[in-house]
Amino acid sequence: MNIKGLRVGIIVTAALVSFALFFAGQSIYQRHFVLNPLLEELGAIEGVEGVQVLTAEEGKSFAFQLAGGLDLARVYGEIEAKLRTGLGKEGYTIFLKDHRNRDLEEAYHRVHFALHEAIARGNFRDLADKVEEEARSLGIEDYRVTVDSERVYLQFELDGYYLYEVVPRQGNPERRG
Repeated sequence: MNIKGLRVGIIVTAALVSFALFFAGQSIYQRHFVLNPLLEELGAIEGVEGVQVLTAEEGKSFAFQLAGGLDLARVYGEIEAKLRTGLGKEGYTIFLKDHRNRDLEEAYHRVHFALHEAIARGNFRDLADKVEEEARSLGIEDYRVTVDSERVYLQFELDGYYLYEVVPRQGNPERRG
């Protein structure tokens, strides 16, 4: 079809091919020059055993397999700093994979009400006392509660199993960064 001497079919085809090449190039650039180096940096953090990028509707989601016996607040802070630097204002979500068992899940269940109450009321000393009480009642000797301005970090370890929970203080669990 010709309009004023122009071949519309060729123009439309060229435009579609150009758009396809642009988006393919953008995807390749993102993968090889942004995402892969970022994944290498994240994987090099002490305590991170593996990183996966998950499909997400908004932004990117990262799943981290963490080792036992680490300082959860420190490792999470390093992860978040690298994501913020690597992704800028792009949204992302962090998922932590731990190695929990029923005893550790029971310990978390027993303290999660106190955890959320502490976030709402600011009574973190009461939370620390409750965590200590419940951990000892279940025979868990290795536990830690850490609080910073943005989150509460809770970790339990028992017989080679470990549970990590990071709970936002400001009610913003979706976008982190």
